[in-house]
Amino acid sequence: MKEKRYWKNSEPYHLVEVSLEGNSIVFKDWFDSGKDPNRYDWSFEEFIDGKGKTDIEYHLGSLDYQEILDEVKKKFRERK
Repeated sequence: MKEKRYWKNSEPYHLVEVSLEGNSIVFKDWFDSGKDPNRYDWSFEEFIDGKGKTDIEYHLGSLDYQEILDEVKKKFRERK
C-alpha cells in the first residue's frame, strides 16, 4: 500500500490541507487565497490524543480523519 502524506478538501473558495511533515501533522486553512493560511501544527502524540479531530472532521470528514489517524499511528509505532 502506498503511503499517504497529504489530504485536502475540494471546496473552490475555502482550501484546507493536512499533511504529515516529520513527526507532526500540519493543518492549513485558507479563507482567502491571497493571504497566509491559518496554520496549526500537532505532534503525533497530541493528534493521537484527539487534538485537531474536530477541525479535520468538520472540513474533510470522518473518513479522512480516520485515514490520517491510522497513518499517524503507523508512523508513531515505527518511530519507537
